[in-house]
Amino acid sequence: MMLRLSLLIVALAPWLAQPSLAANLDEQLNIQPHNATQGQSRDVADQWMQLGNQQAAAGQFDQAAQAWAEAADIYRILGDTQAQGQAYSSMGNAFVNLGAYPQAERAFRLRTAIARDNNDTLGVVFGLNNLGSLQVNQGRLNDGQALFEDALVLARPTGDARAIGLSLSNLGWVAFQRGEFDLAVELLTPAANYRLLAQDGLGEAHTSNHLGDAYLALGQDSSAIGAYRVGLRLGAEAEDRDVQLRALDGLLTIYFDRNQLDTAKAFLDRRIALTLNTPTPDQQTAVTLRWLGDYYAATGNRDSAKDAYNRGLALSRSLGIKSLEAEFSNRLLRV
Repeated sequence: MMLRLSLLIVALAPWLAQPSLAANLDEQLNIQPHNATQGQSRDVADQWMQLGNQQAAAGQFDQAAQAWAEAADIYRILGDTQAQGQAYSSMGNAFVNLGAYPQAERAFRLRTAIARDNNDTLGVVFGLNNLGSLQVNQGRLNDGQALFEDALVLARPTGDARAIGLSLSNLGWVAFQRGEFDLAVELLTPAANYRLLAQDGLGEAHTSNHLGDAYLALGQDSSAIGAYRVGLRLGAEAEDRDVQLRALDGLLTIYFDRNQLDTAKAFLDRRIALTLNTPTPDQQTAVTLRWLGDYYAATGNRDSAKDAYNRGLALSRSLGIKSLEAEFSNRLLRV
């Protein structure tokens, strides 16, 4: 049955870190054991896959996509369709990081088509979720929702907790973006339970952060805190920086609003540890400086607040992030 959702699209509050598309897709790669094909050609294909993984970890997504394309060609010749599909999933994710959405969509469609040809229902489910995430993150909510619904219909009869949880979580995220916060909670709550059942810690962390956003939008701060704490704990266990930062931003928002600055400082210290000592300062470093300035301003330390805001302003300018630059400029006028 098609979910009936309103047409209102809402954005996350600017101080809450939105999950990146790459992060959404990372958790949806259906990694399955390779077929038993052996031999030199198989070794070469596996080496291409490993090289692509290393290049992606280093941020060299263009080279990674090329390496995975080489692997996919060899797996195709060997008839190892599961490995071929995995290579296409990885390629799609690399293209997303490059902002090359048409190439990403082609890779994900190839991955899904291979799964259909081989009656690999779970492969189709994960492929549809990949495609749906790509549509949603380009603002095409209707198209993304339809793909997630198709995925859920296919996933339920399999009983696979990971596939069901992912599909429900993505539908819940669409509901949130439409402003259907109650529906988002209704979908995300069982999604989190399925992901727990599947022992998919990182997936559960993503869903918990989504759930925190929905509770926060409904004004249910205590429930939001619980959800964000789960996201933070699981993100730390997975050593996933982005997931931890998103949970921390939700918690900081709540505790600043409550003026519980001692509690906020404890979470701010965790954000500082994740961002301020990195060799290459990035957007998240600037966001931490904004939170730090806000903390100093709230505690009456104007000089330290100005210092944090000025550092954040300089960094946001060097990174070319106009929205953050404007936020720092406005804060400096008020402090």
